[in-house]
Parts: sequence; structure tokens; C-alpha cells
Amino acid sequence: MISSLRLMAATTVVALALVGCTSNAEPAPEPSSESAYGGFAVDPPATDEVVLTIEGGTTVDFTYGELQDLATVEIDIVEPFVEEQQSFTGVPLADLLSAAGIAADARIETIALNDYRYADTVAQWTENGALLAVLRDGELIPMDQGGPIRIVFAADSPAFDLLDAWNWSLRTIAVVD
Repeated sequence: MISSLRLMAATTVVALALVGCTSNAEPAPEPSSESAYGGFAVDPPATDEVVLTIEGGTTVDFTYGELQDLATVEIDIVEPFVEEQQSFTGVPLADLLSAAGIAADARIETIALNDYRYADTVAQWTENGALLAVLRDGELIPMDQGGPIRIVFAADSPAFDLLDAWNWSLRTIAVVD
């Protein structure tokens, strides 16, 4: 009999606790759509903020504004990570590597803000028309969407399907041994 009373008391306590927990409960939030790039919304860098460092023959820092001023090449592609038609405006990577005095036979590594790395020869980047994009569809590229700067390739480039080379949220390009 005492066991039955304890069981009934325990059941009553649990039931009351559950009623208290669920009676004022808010509905669960809708799941958010995940960005193909990960991350979260962040204010864009200031135009005078260094967003790219190239370490080679010399070390060259580029501000966000400088890269925007140099961005004169535009490509229209179906961006492979989101599979949408997009227009990217940027600077040929060959121009930036040349400004840092990096030889065509050097091997470089691209390093993103999240420390993602990809290495290949300068020739592979330049012969495939790598573009350092600073605008997408005429707008700054948000950080949580692969910005503020990223590497893209034209659809007719052999590197278009080499997705590892599409380094987004790029921060550094460095010569490696």
C-alpha cells in the first residue's frame, strides 16, 4: 500500500511538472536554411581595412577599398556551391601575384579566414583565369556567403570543376616550399 501511494505521488508530481513545462511553452523555431558557406552575418570590412595579404617576393597588403578599385573583370556563372546564376566582379589573381613579385613557377597556398587551405602552382591559378572576386551581382559579398573576397573561375576554365580551389573568405596567399 505504501508503495502504491509513493507511485501515485511520484506520478502526480511528474504530471504537474509536465503541465507546468508545456502550458506556457513557445512553439519551436523554424529551422533556418544553412548557408553553403557556413558562418553567420557579419558587417563588411571598412574600405581601409586590410583584407588580403600576399606573402611572396615581397609582402603586399590590400585593403578592401583597393581591391574594389582594382576589380574590373566580370564573369557570369552558375555558382557551383549554390547552383545559381551569379555575376562576379574581381581582380585577376595573376595581377595580384605579379604585384607581390611571385614567379610563375612558384607554389602558393590560399588560406581562408577559417584556416581552410589549398595549394597549387602559380601557373595553375593564372592559366585557369582565377579571379579574386569582391562583388557578386554588383554588391559586396557578405561574409556568411563566401565574402568578403573569394576565388572564382569562369565556366569555361578547366579549374571550374576543381571545387577545392574555390577558396572563399580568403585572407592570405603565401608562397610555400
